[in-house]
Amino acid sequence: MRAISTVVDVTLCLLLVSASAFVLVGAKPLDSPIRTRTAESTANVLETSTANVNYTISSDSGTVHPTTHGTLAEHLGKAALANTMIRGTESSPTSDSFERAVGRRVWERLGYPADVQLLVRWEPYRDSELGGRFALGESPPHDADVHAAVRSIPSGMPRVRTRALAAARRDGYRGVARVVAAGIVAGLVPNESTRLALRDRETGIVVARRFRRLIRSYDAVDSASPRLGSQQTRRALIDAMARTIESDIRRSFGTPTDAARSVAVGRTELVVRTWSA
Repeated sequence: MRAISTVVDVTLCLLLVSASAFVLVGAKPLDSPIRTRTAESTANVLETSTANVNYTISSDSGTVHPTTHGTLAEHLGKAALANTMIRGTESSPTSDSFERAVGRRVWERLGYPADVQLLVRWEPYRDSELGGRFALGESPPHDADVHAAVRSIPSGMPRVRTRALAAARRDGYRGVARVVAAGIVAGLVPNESTRLALRDRETGIVVARRFRRLIRSYDAVDSASPRLGSQQTRRALIDAMARTIESDIRRSFGTPTDAARSVAVGRTELVVRTWSA
């Protein structure tokens, strides 16, 4: 199990990437576990039950104990985003504190089921080399009767599919790639929040390390540049990422419109699997 570590890696991911938390009227309290084993009802519980998730992050500056609030489905999506990988390499240092906290909260609400598996995936477009994954529970037995429910959950990242479709008609693959790259950068390293974090004495080193990892992964600019928060650096990262995405979608999709239709920067996919022997 993996998740991002250090004071800013998880804190920023949750602050910058997750959608605003909200409480749904009628959500059942956490002290009343749901023991329903159907995939649909389990998915409904995850979408309508809210909870606080408390976790611990340690850095050279000390230890903090953040709390994040949202639906259980949103927490699962945040865990997938925290596990963002680029070409098989993690985008941030890892720690399992946040994922363990999410897992405990979700399993507590569901009543610690042995016949449920939750799979969460974030991909900015189909078969992308960049994406995040999170899983809870064991895989079902080979001879089990398995049922599944699929939910699309807001990722907190920009919703850019409409713009991607317009760009496909106007500028082809290059336009789609540019829209997707700009959406990813806006979601993972939002402009003002990143600039403020870089100025902070305790978090600046960690944020800079995470930003540089993205820059290095896409060979954007000199990763030692001291102006990580500048517009020039952000534009260079978007340009480099767009070149990679364009090459990728040209290989994978027959037309620019097909590529644009697969864009899902603003969504995570939750799959609930339940089974009986």
